[in-house]
Amino acid sequence: MHRCRFGIFAALMVAVALAAGPASADWNAGLQLYNEGRFADAIEHFQATVTSNPNWPGGYLMLGRCQLALKQHDEAIANLRRSVELGPGDPANVATLSRALMAVDRHAEARELLEGLEFEALSAEWKAEVARMLARCLIVEDRAADAVALLEGHLANDPDNPALHQAIAGAYQAEGDRAAALDHFERAFAINPGDHFSARAAAATALSLAAAAGDDAIAESFNSRALEIATRLATAAPEYENALLAGEAALGARQLEAAAAWFAAAMKSRPQEPLARFYLGRTLAALDHDDQAITHLRAALGAAPDEELAVRIHSQLARLLACGLELGEAARHYRAAGDGDRAAEIDALAGSFNEALGRLADLRRDVAALAGMESELE
Repeated sequence: MHRCRFGIFAALMVAVALAAGPASADWNAGLQLYNEGRFADAIEHFQATVTSNPNWPGGYLMLGRCQLALKQHDEAIANLRRSVELGPGDPANVATLSRALMAVDRHAEARELLEGLEFEALSAEWKAEVARMLARCLIVEDRAADAVALLEGHLANDPDNPALHQAIAGAYQAEGDRAAALDHFERAFAINPGDHFSARAAAATALSLAAAAGDDAIAESFNSRALEIATRLATAAPEYENALLAGEAALGARQLEAAAAWFAAAMKSRPQEPLARFYLGRTLAALDHDDQAITHLRAALGAAPDEELAVRIHSQLARLLACGLELGEAARHYRAAGDGDRAAEIDALAGSFNEALGRLADLRRDVAALAGMESELE
């Protein structure tokens, strides 16, 4: 998605530079600063550009872009509106003003501007971009079905456009059709392996469909799709979020060894994050590696988890410790998890267990004494 927009912007910059005639020092300096992300510094140069060229839309466009990047929305909208007034047929001017309006929840205005473009005169790249923006406006206006219909029409003419597949996936999600959304997110990733957003969305959608499936075979199918997508993503880009997602997908597909490996990779990437340690501990427990599981779960507690995650960690630790007959510690963790009733049961069990241990110790002493008496008789 971002690469597509960058391509549009790069083409725009060439066109604007050519249209500007002799480029001014302020214009060139402003462009360089903008491309470096130094928007506040660039504003000064673009302001000088519009002062010296008040009837040229390019200066207002770039001034508005900088202000939009700095969330100076009122100023951005004013300058971008001026760029549209001076260059009403340029889709770059209209699209940028529409984005600024969408940023302040003025989607109906943005949609009207976009619908005013002479659509058939646009390049294929701009047609796709404007269609995606229109779809976003329609979704916000609770018209997801209209967004789907709009994007389906464009996909019919441009079936291998990954950005359009990503956009229609979002529209299907808004409409509540997660299965169709999954198909299009997956297609976007297949066409453009660099589209990590679509890959993550596809894997997450497949996992949610598996969790909601009432049939084991259907759930298994969705889990398998999630694992295949997430594994490809995490293998290509083994960053924390991707490794974590691959681990979750492997868990869903009941591939515990693979899940443990991905959670370990996520933990290595961000050792200070408690979530990966929790998942790794839970997976190791499922693999009957209880001691390792307890070690990682205790480390997760020490990594400052949020309240909800801390409850999950305490609960998992409590179960493991109870199975290991460390009942006092188990009760403490149940209590920390907010399960006072279970903690009381464990405390009572611990009391009975300690009494039994005491009786066993007495019995052992009696047996030892009896053995001593027998040896004396011999």
